[in-house]
Amino acid sequence: MVRQQGIRQNLVPFLWLVVNVLLVGLAVGIERTVVPLLGKEVYHVGAWLSLSFIASFGLAKAPLNLVAGRWSDRIGRRPVLVGGWLLGLPMVGLLLLVHSWWAVVLANVFLGANQAFAWTMTITSQLDLAGPHQRGLAMGINEATGYLGVALATWLTGDLAQHAGLTTAPFVVGAVVIALGLASSLFFIRDTLDWVTVESRTIPVSPTQQTQHEQTAWQSFVYTSFRERTLSAASWAGLTNKLADTVAWGAVPLYLAAHQLPVGEIAAISGSYAAAWGFGQFGTGALSDRIGRKTPIVLGFVLLGAGFLGLVAFSGRVVWEIMAVMSGIGMALLYPNLNSAVSDVAPAVRRGSVLGVYRLWRDGGYLVGGIMVGGLLAALGPARTIVIVSILVLFMASLLMVRMRETHRRQKLVEKFEMQGP
Repeated sequence: MVRQQGIRQNLVPFLWLVVNVLLVGLAVGIERTVVPLLGKEVYHVGAWLSLSFIASFGLAKAPLNLVAGRWSDRIGRRPVLVGGWLLGLPMVGLLLLVHSWWAVVLANVFLGANQAFAWTMTITSQLDLAGPHQRGLAMGINEATGYLGVALATWLTGDLAQHAGLTTAPFVVGAVVIALGLASSLFFIRDTLDWVTVESRTIPVSPTQQTQHEQTAWQSFVYTSFRERTLSAASWAGLTNKLADTVAWGAVPLYLAAHQLPVGEIAAISGSYAAAWGFGQFGTGALSDRIGRKTPIVLGFVLLGAGFLGLVAFSGRVVWEIMAVMSGIGMALLYPNLNSAVSDVAPAVRRGSVLGVYRLWRDGGYLVGGIMVGGLLAALGPARTIVIVSILVLFMASLLMVRMRETHRRQKLVEKFEMQGP
C-alpha cells in the first residue's frame, strides 16, 4: 500500500497521536504546581534543593532525546513510544508509595525518560504523516495539545491538592494517565517509517542534507550543535526556552506563594501560562507555514521575556494573570516553530536523529535551569531570579535575529519542484 503524506490523508493515525500527546502533557502537568510546594511545605527542603527535581528531570530527558531519535530512525517510532510509557510506571509508583523527597527526585528521572521517548515520538510521527507542506500545522497541533494537557493537569492537581492534600491525590491522576498512555500506544498507534520512505523518495535533497545523511552520531551532534548556523541557533534557543520554563515551573510558584496567594490561585496563574502556550500553538504553527519560522520565533522570545519581567514589575492577581498569558503567548510563537525550523533543515531519513540533538540541547535547559535557577533562588530570592532569566531570554531574541536563517523558503522550492515535475 502506497503511503500518502498529509494530515487529511492520514487523519485517523494522526488523531490517535493527538490523543497520545494529550496524555503526555497531562503526565508532566501533574507536577507543575504541586511538586515545588510539596518540597517547601511537606518536606521542608531549601530553595536550591527544591529545584533538584527539575534538574533530575532534565538530566534524564535531555540525553534520552538523542537516544530516542537515533533508535526511532533504526527500529521505528512505535517501539520507542511504548517504551516511554513503560518508563512512566516507576514514576507513579514512587510518588504514590514512597513519601520522601529523594523519591520525588528519582521519580522525575523516570518522568524525564517518559517524556523523552513518548513526546519525541509523537512529534516525529506526526511530522512523518504531515509532510513538508503542513509541518508547521502538525507541530502546532502537537505542542498545543500537549500543553493543553499540561494546563489541564496543573489546574486539576492544584485544586485536588488544595482540598485533598499534596502527597497522594494528584499522583493518583498521574497513575491513570500513564495507564491510558500505555494502552493507546499498544493498541491504536501505527509506526510511520513507511511515510518517511515515501518522503525521502519524492522530496529533493539539498547538498547540506546529503552531508547530514552520511554523518555518524558524533558528527551529527557537532554539526547540529555548533557548525550549522540555524541548527545551532535553534539548539541554543531551545536551551534558553527551557531555562525560562524552569522559572515558570519552579520560581514563579514560590514568588507567588511569598505574596500569600493560596495554592488554588497559584495553580490558576501557572495554568493560564500553560493554557495560553497550548491554545496559541493551534494558530502559531500554521502561521509559520505562511510567513516563515524566524519572525514568530524571535517575537516569541521577546514576549516571553517581557511577560516574566512584568510579573516582578507589577503586582496584583489580575496583572499577574495577564503577564502569565503574555509569557504563554510568547512560548506559543517560539516553541513549535523551533521544532519546525529544525525539521526543515533535516533530511527525512535522519529527522529523528537531528531532532534528537536539538531536543538534547533544549531539554538540557531543565538540567541547567534546575542548577542555575535553584542557586539563584537560594542566593537572591525568586524576584531577582526571574529578572535575571528574563534578561537572558531577551538576549537570545537578539542573537536569533543575527544568526538564524529563515528555513521555510526551502519548502517553497520543494513546491515549485513538484509543480514542474522531475
